[in-house]
Amino acid sequence: MMIKPYVKRNYETMLMTSTSNHLDYEIFIAKPFDEPAEGGYGVIYVLDGNGLFETAAEITRLLTRKPKGYQPAIVVGIGYPGGEAFDTVRRTYDLTMPAEPANLPQRPNGEPWPKFGGADELLAFFEKELMPAMAQRFAINKQKQALFGHSFGGLFVLHALFTQPALFSHYIASSASIWWNDCAVLDEYEAFQAVMKSNRLNQLPKALMIAGGDELDHMVKDSLDLCADMMSLRVPGFEASWALLEQEEHVSVIPGAISRAVKFLLATTSEMS
Repeated sequence: MMIKPYVKRNYETMLMTSTSNHLDYEIFIAKPFDEPAEGGYGVIYVLDGNGLFETAAEITRLLTRKPKGYQPAIVVGIGYPGGEAFDTVRRTYDLTMPAEPANLPQRPNGEPWPKFGGADELLAFFEKELMPAMAQRFAINKQKQALFGHSFGGLFVLHALFTQPALFSHYIASSASIWWNDCAVLDEYEAFQAVMKSNRLNQLPKALMIAGGDELDHMVKDSLDLCADMMSLRVPGFEASWALLEQEEHVSVIPGAISRAVKFLLATTSEMS
């Protein structure tokens, strides 16, 4: 009996070196089998691609099956060479903003924090390199481009939303680490409110925040409080919503959060209700 590696024929990977931080990224891509809808494919960009890409790709494949599924979408995972599901050192740098060391808690293993504060460099990689590369290869609907991240990835999603609200159309923050640097991301939110009310954006973003019911109390409360405040902005065209996945903790919540993220990107408002 011959045993062969099992590889999806619509999956591919490529290595990209960012000109923003000169670091290497392994990019995972799941291409739809179906032709794009009018306007192009939706795209969901998934942080921590080594660990989350395949889950996101298979959930998207199932949710877009015909005849009743959503329109086809591309899944792009942003990961790192080496194969670890979660590269602690790289993700700490990429997914966090600069911080005062005194504002950071002690790590559970007692070791010093890895280098942090590279979030804007990763955002520049998205804007100037990765997203243009995808647009060059595929017919993409620019009104359906989502960013999904979990934990530190959720923090990065909020940073992206508050500082670059026009870069993506949909922002999904799962179990966001709002506590980072004494909740400094909330200062970014203050500036974001002014931008939302200024009518300077041609396309206003849509935001979804998710948490598991069995996560730490402060993780749930921080996300709920922030989302409730965003929902109260009442800016025409801006949408914010919240999902609490009961009986799920910080890791087990991920598949359900990804499923919500895919539907959030591809469904109409009426379909999401």
